[in-house]
Amino acid sequence: MFYLYKRRIFLPKIASRPVVKSLAFTAILATTLLSSCFLKQDRTTTVYGTITDQNGEPVDSIMVLAQGMHYLIFESLQHTYSDSNGHFEMVIEVPKRFGTIDISVPFYPKENPKFQKYYKGKKTIKNDMATSNCCITSVGKKTKYDFQLIPK
Repeated sequence: MFYLYKRRIFLPKIASRPVVKSLAFTAILATTLLSSCFLKQDRTTTVYGTITDQNGEPVDSIMVLAQGMHYLIFESLQHTYSDSNGHFEMVIEVPKRFGTIDISVPFYPKENPKFQKYYKGKKTIKNDMATSNCCITSVGKKTKYDFQLIPK
């Protein structure tokens, strides 16, 4: 019994009140779980391709580097070397602080000596299309990069 402005108001007990609370809780829980599923972005990024010379022959032992950019600073995420068929592949779990990944064949003499010794540059083909905008990859996507090396 409640007193409201000196009047008695009786609120009868509703038998289904626990059922209503249970349904409300279930609805809130389902909404929360579904929204977190839709908001979660898959951050697994795959980069693959081939490295060839000017004649289309595969080149082995060439380093490919994946870097994330955070506040204008590049941070190395992963690297790999091309195999005897010129193929490379990286599957990268990208941390949330990175929105894009930069893929490159670096000129480092120590880590990439074969490239440094025999080649002066490269042509890049992204997803089977020549590009001069090398080599930004979207997070959560599978992207193909073919590099054709230019001899010295």
